[in-house]
Amino acid sequence: TVLSSGELRELYNSTAHFDLVITHCFSYDCFAVFAHKFNTPIVTIVTASALPWSNPRVGNPDHPAYIVNNYINSHEDMTLYQRTVNTLAWLMSTIAIHPLNYDLNNAPIQHYLDASAPTVQDIISSRTSLVMVNSHFSMLQSRPLVPNFVEIGGIHIKDAKPIPKDFKNFMDDATHGVILFSLGSLVRASSMSNSTFQALMGAFATLNQRVVFKFEEDVVDGIPPNVMVRKWLPQRDLLAHHNVRLLMAHGGQSSTIEAVYTGTPMVGMPLFSDQYNNIQTLVLKGAAELLDLHHLTKERVLEAVTKVLNNSRYKSNAERLSRQFKDRLATPLDTAVYWTEYVLRHRGAPQLRCQLADLPWYRFLLLDVIAVLLLGMLASIFTVRTIIKYAFYSVICVYRRTEKSKDD
Repeated sequence: TVLSSGELRELYNSTAHFDLVITHCFSYDCFAVFAHKFNTPIVTIVTASALPWSNPRVGNPDHPAYIVNNYINSHEDMTLYQRTVNTLAWLMSTIAIHPLNYDLNNAPIQHYLDASAPTVQDIISSRTSLVMVNSHFSMLQSRPLVPNFVEIGGIHIKDAKPIPKDFKNFMDDATHGVILFSLGSLVRASSMSNSTFQALMGAFATLNQRVVFKFEEDVVDGIPPNVMVRKWLPQRDLLAHHNVRLLMAHGGQSSTIEAVYTGTPMVGMPLFSDQYNNIQTLVLKGAAELLDLHHLTKERVLEAVTKVLNNSRYKSNAERLSRQFKDRLATPLDTAVYWTEYVLRHRGAPQLRCQLADLPWYRFLLLDVIAVLLLGMLASIFTVRTIIKYAFYSVICVYRRTEKSKDD
């Protein structure tokens, strides 16, 4: 574990002064203990879109009836089955996985750094002042956000730089356009099966377009003349080239944002995590097509690629998304800087904090209110029943006395 590092322990035990601790929210939160040590607020960065366990930190609404979980293949207009799956995923994330993750972080903190430190959950709950997520509502779905839950999607995008000469020569001469193929940095295209590789190369060989293909190993055989293979691509810069017609990618957050930013249609081949949701959303917005990388054939690749290339609707929708994505008061970087400095200027900015972040679960679900209403209803029913019962008995008694008087 990184917490066993001598340098890290030396820093923790030092008398250094810090004003802020910036942490990453995914599956580890152990570094939040530094906010406790140095008595600072926490700013959390989410490199994906809003994770289910990033919302409770600042009380951001996350209702499974209409907010789609990152890790299921669904969309806003969910069916009953999809809402059921979405709700179960939400419950698993918030009730099981998230607390378990906190517990797994507590043990190494207490072992390596500070046996008396509060739990990670207590530190994060009390010290998180701001959450910034790498998303934008134009790409995914519109949803309510509390003031200290800020979207900074596209923060990594910089102005395009001139591309290397070999790429430039290959792409400038592409009369029918260029297709970029990349599975990102986490997935190695070289790990795909031979049948998948041959299906891709067979499809590319029949196209008029040129293809820039990211492949991490040396390839000698089976490469068509219209395909350039490179171990690394300056993807953001290549996407800005005027001849690029299509991006074939896995649907990772950064690649998807770059495609949206440049108005480039996609053929998505998601593999895990939020990639399915990213691509599915673009498919619904008419800017992408979906392929199953595990069951690729030459015919399926050609069908998806030619569908996007030959139908101008995909390019028009991608350009519309690009305009929506860029239409902001400030750049993502300026937004991130402003809100980070806001937290510093206002000493944690407690005025931003939503009370929902501090509500116990039974109050959030209004179980106490429901209990009071149910008790009130039961009391009312009992009271009305008692009144009716005694009224009925009174009428019977009066009737019997009247009958008895007549008999006498």
